[in-house]
Amino acid sequence: MMRISILFAVALLFAGCHRAPLHCRSEYLYPDYLASEHVLTPDPCRNCFYGQQVVVNWSLPGHCVPLELVLHVRYGTREQATFTWPITRARGYRIYRIINDEYWCREGIVSFKAELYQDGVILTDWSHHLWVDIIEIQEE
Repeated sequence: MMRISILFAVALLFAGCHRAPLHCRSEYLYPDYLASEHVLTPDPCRNCFYGQQVVVNWSLPGHCVPLELVLHVRYGTREQATFTWPITRARGYRIYRIINDEYWCREGIVSFKAELYQDGVILTDWSHHLWVDIIEIQEE
């Protein structure tokens, strides 16, 4: 009886360790992000490095490549942009970053959605908790 409960506990532990094949996160960028800030060396970017970045990580079986990564981004100005990159490795990451003038002019990144496509078919996607699809209404 004790062995069965131990096996059940171990199985439950490993069942929670599954990682999603696509994961994203956003980070704000400040001068503290620069290595020069931590070692106190002169850096001309020290006082002007402000922005935001989206880091997209993927981990898929090797037979899934080649793929296409599509990142949809919405900015604070209500603009939307879509970026596409070819993926040739089963595991990796991609960073989309806006800093300085572009960050201030676009008022930062509000939400985003990443999608992985293989031969035009979506394999998986990941969306920011504020992401919603836009409903377009056409007047007749």
